[in-house]
Amino acid sequence: MIARRPNAACEDTSMKPLPPMSVGTLLFLLAVLSCAGGVRAWYVATCAANGQRNAAILVQGPATPSHFPEEKTFRGRTPPTQLDNLVANMAEDRAFKCLTPLSDSEEFTGHEAPLYPLLFGMIAHWNDDWADTILRWLQCVLGSLTATCYFCFARRAFHSTLIATLAGLLVACHPFWVINTAELNDGVLATFLVALSLAIGARAGQVGGALTGLGFGLALASVGLTRAALLPFAAVAVLWFLWECRRFPLGWFAGFLALVGFANGLAPWGIRDYLLFERPVPVATSTYLHLWMGNNPHATGSTLDEAALRSSLPPDRLKELLAESNQANRYNALAPDVWQEVCAHPADTLARRIQATLAFLLGDQWLKERQLGALLESNDSVAELPAWLRDHAETILQGTLLGLLVLALLGWRWSYAWRRYGRIGVIAVLLIPLPYILSHAESLSGPRLPLDGVLLCYAAFALASLIPGLVGTPKSSSSDVQSPKA
Repeated sequence: MIARRPNAACEDTSMKPLPPMSVGTLLFLLAVLSCAGGVRAWYVATCAANGQRNAAILVQGPATPSHFPEEKTFRGRTPPTQLDNLVANMAEDRAFKCLTPLSDSEEFTGHEAPLYPLLFGMIAHWNDDWADTILRWLQCVLGSLTATCYFCFARRAFHSTLIATLAGLLVACHPFWVINTAELNDGVLATFLVALSLAIGARAGQVGGALTGLGFGLALASVGLTRAALLPFAAVAVLWFLWECRRFPLGWFAGFLALVGFANGLAPWGIRDYLLFERPVPVATSTYLHLWMGNNPHATGSTLDEAALRSSLPPDRLKELLAESNQANRYNALAPDVWQEVCAHPADTLARRIQATLAFLLGDQWLKERQLGALLESNDSVAELPAWLRDHAETILQGTLLGLLVLALLGWRWSYAWRRYGRIGVIAVLLIPLPYILSHAESLSGPRLPLDGVLLCYAAFALASLIPGLVGTPKSSSSDVQSPKA
């Protein structure tokens, strides 16, 4: 019997290759960039007095407040936050030190990821009077670039310029990110660097390339240096790329360059911490401090202030910790306390993990007050919001989050056939929440913000899938390997 040759005409024509980078694609990308920049520029100009004052609505919230025994003022703020303390010392003495948790005096610190405070401190050292304004407008630029990164990621993940444009527009107008633009915290920088890592990673996972691999490693190192909680995602993303490199003509060379970029990006701060604390430190010294915040008998699923943190420890134990001058040793000494609490109260531990998961998605304030944002009263340091925005801000945030979660779940399920092309996005969805679930989230949506971009891409896929014929299926894996490009 002679086997019949399959008819080429019977092949599924809906299997689409990666669209070429045409003039039309560039115009769509420019439209996304313009929309993102315009929305953020309007918000900073209108709702933050051209960047000179705080906006009256928060979705991430201020940094952790300091606990000086006497009244202190840093950068015009009383009481100051730990970030204010860090930035003031950076601007005046170029010293990365502040009053840290479980300490009674300022010390050289490694309890925070360094990239955002260093950036803020450099700007303040150059021009402290305009530092807040400069940083807000810089965050406006980074937010606009974030939209372009997700355009590139969605285009690579789903091989569709339509889905990429839709994802970029959703990112451009995402209310949480627009509002976060005017907040002086690490949310915008962390979100941008995660987006950059995903855009480079999606390309690296499909075509490899020496420069692409090196850039991927450096971008992931920057993610870890911006938020220590994102370091597990960054490390697993590097391992994933090493595994993917087996399919490329360059073999493991691109993966080796990614590893080199990742290690060299983390090395300067790691060496600094080693010289300061006389032991290896994975970006931040506060791993067990945050695990204790989320696993002590007084844990709420959110950050504890200094008074609550100290009251969670027996007096003798607190005195012992305060006497330890080495910050890394002080926080690592909480490891037995964490393990003892977990083993002694497993049911309570699981309940706290559920609470932390909900706080990651919704914010601890929503669990207590059903509010996703925090509204501030207008004063000399807080700009007046437009009346329509103040009246409807909470409705916009609640509706956005509900729609985002529903559409993202549908998009994730419907995009199963594309899982290989956007696997770096799945890694982000699984690993970005994990450190917060194991420890604690925050009062508002700060921990979740860098993850929203991936969810918006899945939401864009779901919306495009509602119209028959707009979304095709990927080609077989035999065509996945392309010639390496830089």
